[in-house]
Amino acid sequence: MEGLFPAGPKALRVRFLAEEPFSLEALEGADRILALTYSASEGLIRELAPKVGEMEVVFGHPTPVGKLDQLLALQALVLEEIQGEVKGSEAVLEVLRSGRLRLLLSRRASHAKLYLVEKGGRRFALAGSANLSRRALEGGQAEVLFLVEDEEGVERLLALYREVRGEADPLRPEVLLRQAAPEELPLLQAAEKRPVVVQVPKEVPVVYRAEVVLRRAKVYEPVAKEAKPRPGGVEIPPKAVKALKLGRARSEEEEGPPFLEVREEEGGVFALGELRPFLSLEDPEVREEAFAMARFLNRYLSGHFLHEEEAREQAEAYFRLWAWYWTAPLMSRLLRRAHLEGLSPHHYPLYALVFGKSGAGKTTFLRLLSRSLVGVPVDPIPGTELGKRALLALHESGSEFPVVFDDVAPRDFSEKVEPVVKSLYETPRGTLTPVAFSFNASQAYAPPEEVRRRAFLVHAQAVLDETRPEVAGRVRAEAERDLLLVRGAFFRAFLPGLLEALREEEDWFLASTRVLAALLGEVLGAPPPWARPQSLADLSQSRLAEVKEKMRALLKVHRLEWKAGKPHLRLGPDARRIGRELPGWLVEEVQGEVLILKEKGLEKLGLRKRAPWWPFRG
Repeated sequence: MEGLFPAGPKALRVRFLAEEPFSLEALEGADRILALTYSASEGLIRELAPKVGEMEVVFGHPTPVGKLDQLLALQALVLEEIQGEVKGSEAVLEVLRSGRLRLLLSRRASHAKLYLVEKGGRRFALAGSANLSRRALEGGQAEVLFLVEDEEGVERLLALYREVRGEADPLRPEVLLRQAAPEELPLLQAAEKRPVVVQVPKEVPVVYRAEVVLRRAKVYEPVAKEAKPRPGGVEIPPKAVKALKLGRARSEEEEGPPFLEVREEEGGVFALGELRPFLSLEDPEVREEAFAMARFLNRYLSGHFLHEEEAREQAEAYFRLWAWYWTAPLMSRLLRRAHLEGLSPHHYPLYALVFGKSGAGKTTFLRLLSRSLVGVPVDPIPGTELGKRALLALHESGSEFPVVFDDVAPRDFSEKVEPVVKSLYETPRGTLTPVAFSFNASQAYAPPEEVRRRAFLVHAQAVLDETRPEVAGRVRAEAERDLLLVRGAFFRAFLPGLLEALREEEDWFLASTRVLAALLGEVLGAPPPWARPQSLADLSQSRLAEVKEKMRALLKVHRLEWKAGKPHLRLGPDARRIGRELPGWLVEEVQGEVLILKEKGLEKLGLRKRAPWWPFRG
């Protein structure tokens, strides 16, 4: 292990000559690229690899907490990230199979970002802070790039590359096309043939919190038990891999396969123990289901529900829920991508909260959505069974099927769900099972802002006209008949379009609603009035209008006072509850019965008056 790193940190002495713009065009068409990177994102490997003669990428890994099983868990996470970059592209699969694209995982801790390029007889190196991502290399974030063109400098950096590459294990193309078994980690594949000694460093990057690694590391405990300390690290003998295989086989016999898993590389959905292929919109069963699901929402426009405006809004809200439910199986993947690309994780909700009046069809519509994914009845879990431990266990099940808790008590949601909601967005991790909660709540119920930021909210307020029992009974019977027509076909026709849209679109909500509205329009002749593309920005504007209306109502009743240059609102015993329901950009703090607001927040709402002493009167 002699080389650049073990002897201590190195500083390359450089001289500033000039500054020039950099474009990814400098890499396109290269004869060869050798890269060291910590992560890759935004589909850059997928785009770049077919455009170069030969490309080799060595992925470093975040260093774990001094234990072999944790190192293996982290390498498994890195493997999942790489799989997400290469899946679904025939061009990338072709260069992988031909050997023109080679991907490797480093056994040693490596945080280097280095690109060695040969193009048209010229050799140069790029070094600095930029990972192999479009955002980093095109100036989408603050990065530093150094261009090295002299022969001695390029050779020195090439030596660094060779040193890290010498302790890296190649990824077999077939492992990248499906969910890899634990023993298929490249490091363990090497250890299955001969003993391998690896270093186990002790630092943990902030992005991978220890508790995430510890949970993922459990599967690799048989390897750690069989490993032996050796000079320079830990030796993994072949029998350690055998112990892992045996333990995993027993575990799978006990737990069974995941209930549902989207397998893009295999062109289908693995559900209830079988692979079901993606379908075309021309499939008669797909079209029948599309009509059935559209009829369900069209009934809210039939005049059989009280208050026409509420019924119309209900159909639109359920269409939004439909878009979330059909994207939810991919949400943990999108959440992990958001962490890698520096996006807000709160934009990728693992939870849906459906609340409102009794009799608004919440339970029936959630049953319809559950059946639309797997084609069989899936009963919701009674709200009485909701608990923190049960919720955490669900998330670790490995299934991508959204689980529904029905008839949840609002108090149970506050005490048992909110603490878990907060914790699941902090770090990237493997498959997390999405969850939907349904409960009856009065018009006055308002979820706290911490939940609003992390969950997808649907307010149900339109109810059947029970003054005409024969009509209400017919509507329910028709809904049940349509429910029986749904067998999971339409979902499998929707997924290919969604997967394609998500490759380029950060806004999952815009991608999902756009694809779903287009499919419905093609089947029905035109999209229904409740089916239209919407973005996360549209939801933000709607939330802004809601907050403004709430503040207007408060300011009509309570006098706005200025103390120490800050707006104060005395609300009485409700101050703390109301403070939790308003966004952080508006609320400074709550002191007893007083809500202290932020001046800039009031300005954002257009409710800040020029004279600070002048109370708002509506």
